[in-house]
Amino acid sequence: MHSEGMTGQGSGHGPDTVIAGRYRLLSQLGRGGMGVVWEALDTSLDRKVAVKGLLYPGAVTPVAQAQWVNRARREAQAIARIGHQNVVAVHDVIEDGNQVWIVMELLNSRSLADLLREQQQLSVPHAARIGLQVLRGLTAVHEAGVLHRDVKPHNILFRPDGRALLMDFGIATFEGAVQVTRSHEIIGTPQYLAPELLSRTPEHPHTATAASDLWALGVTLYEMVEGRRPFDGATSYEVLIAVRESPAPPMKYAGPLAALIDALLRKDPAQRPDATEAERMLQDVTRDFGALDTPAAARPARPARQEPATGAGRPETTGGGRRDRWKVPAAVLCTALLAGTAWFVWGQRDGTGAQGGEGAGKGGASHAAGAEPRYSDTHDILRIGVKRDQPGLSVKSGDTYKGFEVDLAKAVARELGFDEGQVRFVSVNSGNRSDYLRTGRADLVLATYSISDEREREEKVAFAGPYYQALKGLLVRKNRPYNDLSDLQRDPGAEVCTARDSVYESWIKTEGLAGQQVLRSGFEDCVKALLDPRTDVYAVATDDVIVAGLADKYHQKTKALESLGGAEGYGVATDAERTGLHTEVCAALAKIMDTSAGKASTWARIYDRHLKPIMKQPAPGEPQPTHC
Repeated sequence: MHSEGMTGQGSGHGPDTVIAGRYRLLSQLGRGGMGVVWEALDTSLDRKVAVKGLLYPGAVTPVAQAQWVNRARREAQAIARIGHQNVVAVHDVIEDGNQVWIVMELLNSRSLADLLREQQQLSVPHAARIGLQVLRGLTAVHEAGVLHRDVKPHNILFRPDGRALLMDFGIATFEGAVQVTRSHEIIGTPQYLAPELLSRTPEHPHTATAASDLWALGVTLYEMVEGRRPFDGATSYEVLIAVRESPAPPMKYAGPLAALIDALLRKDPAQRPDATEAERMLQDVTRDFGALDTPAAARPARPARQEPATGAGRPETTGGGRRDRWKVPAAVLCTALLAGTAWFVWGQRDGTGAQGGEGAGKGGASHAAGAEPRYSDTHDILRIGVKRDQPGLSVKSGDTYKGFEVDLAKAVARELGFDEGQVRFVSVNSGNRSDYLRTGRADLVLATYSISDEREREEKVAFAGPYYQALKGLLVRKNRPYNDLSDLQRDPGAEVCTARDSVYESWIKTEGLAGQQVLRSGFEDCVKALLDPRTDVYAVATDDVIVAGLADKYHQKTKALESLGGAEGYGVATDAERTGLHTEVCAALAKIMDTSAGKASTWARIYDRHLKPIMKQPAPGEPQPTHC
């Protein structure tokens, strides 16, 4: 079974796959360097869990793969034995085929990254208490003989009682173990990588140590109290330079934490304090403050984070020659951020789609000196996520995408200053859309992404739009006597299918069809069941425009019932932190929907080309972009 969005993983695992006869995969929660994290159902105990594969299938030879399976098994068992209150609980370790799975508690709580996004910085006592809990969890991990290798705010969660938990051991390793990775790769997230890890080569690897994890804790403490990361840059290249060569910028708000942070951020790992000394220093700070949690020192308001301009955020240099004196292998200097837990593969672009700042000034109007550059000034390519199997909206045929959302995406790209040759379409689905934005595999997503404030908060996206208002719809079998919703309500044997966790799950219940509801992992599975005469699925509930496209494609077997109200606005989604890009997309939509010239808008022409033939009605009028 293959799930869209897992291309290159080679795992063959998708929704509804059952691992070891017990854990049914439900939906993707995220993607890391070592595979995909899934929400799963433990069918034995009827509880939701998180399941993560530890291996990267196909990355090594069969012999190395066998060695890796053996090491991953030992590693997972070691993690499962930790049992510390500040480490996420591991329920089970499973070897299934050529994969080792960790089954963990499923946490629906906020991360430290979420907290910092909301508050920008934390008070010293608050940061110290969090740091102390994380350190204690990290110490337990190290005592089990395991290194974490990706300590950062995203991997620190809070329970409802406020206790901090260290999680995500997808790229952990035994201390001193030989890393089984591809040539010229560094594992970790760039802003939190210790400098000793950046000069590794296949011939002279610098393996991670406990001191490397403590460096990452120091970066995290700095970020908590200062409201920014100590090492950053416009590109991953510049981040690596800053980590390896530049001192951390002086701290303004760290107070009594400054001494510990300075010590943890010493370039030489041998000069950093060990966990025992770090805990003593943190205890001193928390003891001095007691239970008091005073506000942080006053600081100027920080503007919303913008996409860095080319050259912004470079580490300071002296005499213009400091960078030239950094002697590290070219494989490291040329690496760039890929996805998930940040594999650095030399020759790839960074996670924002830029490559060393090249392409500045291309594809867009020039801007005044000192003005914020356009997105096309700092990016050569615009990657747009669309779906591949929604007739009328977006369909992939060979290497070509076509449909309403595809042409609308092209129009947005033109307004942003990109030529059509600079646009790259990538296939996304409902489960991985936000992950593609977060990891930079897509700059924009136009994929029937319904706008909601809750989604913006939970998935860390920003919507521009709506660009289309969809109503609720029902796709039914043509050979059944159904003409409206009431016909289904009078037929208790008719099953109505919808995607699990969709808005239709509750809607079906409110319409009195709870006993007839069938849930699948996605709408595609519902359509397959509808087309299969051996099933009792006689209707699929989804948006009316999707229903119309499917009814047109499968006109011999299905038909669309009349739209049922309940408007859902589709939005162009961007990563929440790319506020400048969001603003540009809003301006682009305004131009595309503009009717002030007295002629049909670009939006209406695109509608007429793709949707009018299947909706059987003229354009309903341009929606008002209320999310801009």
